[in-house]
Amino acid sequence: MYINATEFRTNVGKYLDIALKEDIYILKHGKPIVRVSSCNETKMEVFDSLVGIGGTLDKDPEDILMERLNG
Repeated sequence: MYINATEFRTNVGKYLDIALKEDIYILKHGKPIVRVSSCNETKMEVFDSLVGIGGTLDKDPEDILMERLNG
């Protein structure tokens, strides 16, 4: 959900309740500046959102570090 900063400021309680169910993006001058989301995400939900960022997990962490430093 996208809302402008003034609307959020006016109805903060309403949007905090909504943030428990979905992310809210607050806009300033038409551009998103803040995301309000629930801190009740499970560890699995956080892990699922990160899948693919680190590449394959079959590499040694030391090898991954050396690739990043050299590449």
